[in-house]
Amino acid sequence: MIFFSLLFALLIGLAVGSFLNVLILRIPKGENIAFPASHCPRCGHNLKWYHNIPLLSWLALKGKCAFCRAPISSQYPLIELLTGLLYLTVALKTGLGASWFVTATLFALLLALSVIDFRYYAVPDSLNVSALVLALLLPLAKMADTALSGELESFAPYRDALIHTFADAAILAAAFWALGFGVKRMIGKEALGEADIIIAATMGALLGLPLALSAVYIAALLALLPALFAKGRMVPFVPFLALGTWIAWLFEPQITRWWSALYG
Repeated sequence: MIFFSLLFALLIGLAVGSFLNVLILRIPKGENIAFPASHCPRCGHNLKWYHNIPLLSWLALKGKCAFCRAPISSQYPLIELLTGLLYLTVALKTGLGASWFVTATLFALLLALSVIDFRYYAVPDSLNVSALVLALLLPLAKMADTALSGELESFAPYRDALIHTFADAAILAAAFWALGFGVKRMIGKEALGEADIIIAATMGALLGLPLALSAVYIAALLALLPALFAKGRMVPFVPFLALGTWIAWLFEPQITRWWSALYG
């Protein structure tokens, strides 16, 4: 049963990863994510259903269009594989259920935002706000899992968790806004934008305090080296915030113990 559960999580992740590729390619261009149907950008041929099987189709076609043999970007299988592993990893930590799907989908959206920010230096509000909504609703997903298992005795703990989730999101968003405002006053240019503030709210809602602060610290450390070698070029910060959030969530017990040992 465990094997089939993990296989199910992996397959769902691969399918979501295929859809993420559509979001990553079309949203920055202002294109409809449903129409037209999937097609080769080089020759324009509509793809058959068996050309869209996540990961396997790219391997079977040896990375080339079935019609014109133009190379297919390795981004497609890479995003599908990463998303599949992401859903699998979340399932290993949380088990399958509503909270698994909400958490994994939230991280999938952060992955899409990271790729878009890295490629286009843009962060679509549609995906950013969607990630925040999922993070805010996570306590309700956990309540649904408890209810389905027959162990739900009271709504009160989840109501309190929902309140704390909104509060933590607001606190971290306010902290980012204040930091961005202060840096702008000092250096005379924008340091943190609206997208960073929304991501901060997502981090606060998902991780809570002080774990979200640990994620920000990790993100800053990860961004430090690229920033030093950027030579005046813009360094997208969203990928580092997303990676810091993933690391903090994945190693939450170890980080929490470290905080406890530090501040008793």
